[in-house]
Amino acid sequence: MAVRKPKNKNWQVDFQINGIRYRERSPLNTKAGAEAYEAVLRQRLSRGEDIKALSKPSEQTTFKAFTKEWMETCVRHTNKPSEIRAKVTILKKHLVPFFGELPLEKITSQAIETFKALKIKQKLSAKTVNNILTVLHRCLRVACEWERLERMPKILKIKTISQRIDFLSPAESSALLRHCTEVMWKEMILVAVRTGMRLGELFGLEWQDVDFERKQLTVRRSIVRGNIGTPKSGKVRYIPLTDEVCKAIYERRQRSGLLFHRGDESCLTHHIADDAIKRACKAADIRPIGFHTLRHTFASQLVSEGVPLNAVQELMGHSTIAMTMKYAHLAPSALRSAVEVLAKAEQRETATECLPSVYLENVLAQLNV
Repeated sequence: MAVRKPKNKNWQVDFQINGIRYRERSPLNTKAGAEAYEAVLRQRLSRGEDIKALSKPSEQTTFKAFTKEWMETCVRHTNKPSEIRAKVTILKKHLVPFFGELPLEKITSQAIETFKALKIKQKLSAKTVNNILTVLHRCLRVACEWERLERMPKILKIKTISQRIDFLSPAESSALLRHCTEVMWKEMILVAVRTGMRLGELFGLEWQDVDFERKQLTVRRSIVRGNIGTPKSGKVRYIPLTDEVCKAIYERRQRSGLLFHRGDESCLTHHIADDAIKRACKAADIRPIGFHTLRHTFASQLVSEGVPLNAVQELMGHSTIAMTMKYAHLAPSALRSAVEVLAKAEQRETATECLPSVYLENVLAQLNV
């Protein structure tokens, strides 16, 4: 019997007759079931029947039907609430209206290119289209893994130009803190500027996460739209605290509870935070920004002061160094030093070439020639 079970896949029948290879998925996902299925297929072949036609389902799964199964079986149990909402929106608004009634096998590279052209015509940005294509790719990849799709179509994303990162200069961040008169929001802005924490991580920060003796803060949770989860990277990280931060929050320390909250100690919301920081910006007479700009400010100011990118990656909680590289251009001193090496090398070579003539002139001078 020629049956096998590939890693992370169902039992399959895999055998050859007269130089022709037959490989089919067993309808019963057990070794005994696959062996019985192989016997049935061999009998059909001996009678001259077409097992390909017999082994294919009578109805092909449509993209719309598969997305429902994918969402319920996979996405809702493995993704964060914010990721689930994003996928639901993209499927409902973009992917299902276009691909919904197509069988999975009919979603070809050409169909995907047509879809891309339509979205560009609708004036969607390249980044938005690429986000939609990412969801499509993940969905079809799972279809392949579940053996609902034989071959993964090629999905080419649109080339994009990196967007300019907005951040505050040291003078601007200092003015923002100096003119903010609301105590809790001033502390929250200070922590954001000095730690680079995401807004959801600030919402989820508790007093037991702050170690005043070690001057260290532990980022272990995030609250987004009222849902408590892990940080975006899925990893706990530790951020050193400056004396300035420790001193600012020490006076109102508690044994437990949220560091930043509403008057009734309930969770803050993005809307409330956005309003607060806009009030602070107006008081400081700087352009309106969001809390995420403070995260960019933290990273940008570190890189500008020569902090290595791998250290910035750790502090920011980036999963890859590629995410941190968008701040690399803010390290002009490092780039300038690299370029100046060439000038120094040229000067050294020039000095070496001139050495014999200088030496000869000194000898002649000593001999009074």
